[in-house]
Amino acid sequence: MIQALKNIFSFDTPGRIVYPGWLFFFRINAAGFALLHFLSIQPDFSDLYSYKGYIYPDIMDASYDHFSFTITSLQEFLQSVHIPVHYETLLTICRFAYPLCLVLLILGVFTRVSAVASLFFQLLFIKSIHLYEYGIDYFTTITLFYCCVFPVGKIYSIDNKIYRRNERVPNQTIFLNLLKAHLSIAYFFSGFDKIIGVTWRNGEAVWKTLHSHNYYSIFNLDFLVNTPFFSILGWLTIVIELAYPLFMNLPKIRKYWLAGIIGMHLFIALFMGLFFFSALMILLNLAAYLIPYIPPKKPGNQFKLQV
Repeated sequence: MIQALKNIFSFDTPGRIVYPGWLFFFRINAAGFALLHFLSIQPDFSDLYSYKGYIYPDIMDASYDHFSFTITSLQEFLQSVHIPVHYETLLTICRFAYPLCLVLLILGVFTRVSAVASLFFQLLFIKSIHLYEYGIDYFTTITLFYCCVFPVGKIYSIDNKIYRRNERVPNQTIFLNLLKAHLSIAYFFSGFDKIIGVTWRNGEAVWKTLHSHNYYSIFNLDFLVNTPFFSILGWLTIVIELAYPLFMNLPKIRKYWLAGIIGMHLFIALFMGLFFFSALMILLNLAAYLIPYIPPKKPGNQFKLQV
């Protein structure tokens, strides 16, 4: 019994094979997702960031705690060290530098430096419009931070070709378990927050959520108003999230719980319009609980580690 509990909370089962290709999957999807998300706001870029937009950048900056740089505070810093630069010029430089760093990260060119630079620019942009940021921005920051910490450049990268390194990651399970622990904590407390209130248990939260974003729904669910559908959906969400740390780390049940998590996020995408948030959470779950256990197709690249 004690050994079984140790196996659960160690986030894996002894004897399972972990393939380091998940690091490659994590890198290209983290950077690719951030790039796609950034490109999606380009039609509204000037309205969000320039002095021709909805809120002047210096006014937006006045309500921020300045724990990290914004474009306005970065301009002020550069001017303080005698580097005069116009705000719009600096904005244009950052606008091209961020996607360039993400492309370099995807290719694995100067991977660690590219990851740190990508994280810097991502924080720079979201903190410059902090009144508009929401969950997807926080998880993008977390994902890029892990690209800085994890050895994502050791697998299928141009850096390997340049420095002629072997694609072996002896301590990969440490990083994989860190990702699993992070997701387990996030989902558990999300479920815990839902169960302590009444609105998720009686279905009211689901109803309000669907109707506050109803213009994104693929079809209307109002015909289910007199059924227990919304209450059941609320409880199902609570159970999936609360039990995530337990069942996602039991190999025999993992695939079913992973399917449930993916289904939940697909529902969020289709009925709430949170497409980017859902996509990123699905990618993180796949990177933690599916991709590490899929052997590579090429026999010569089957670098594996018994855990």
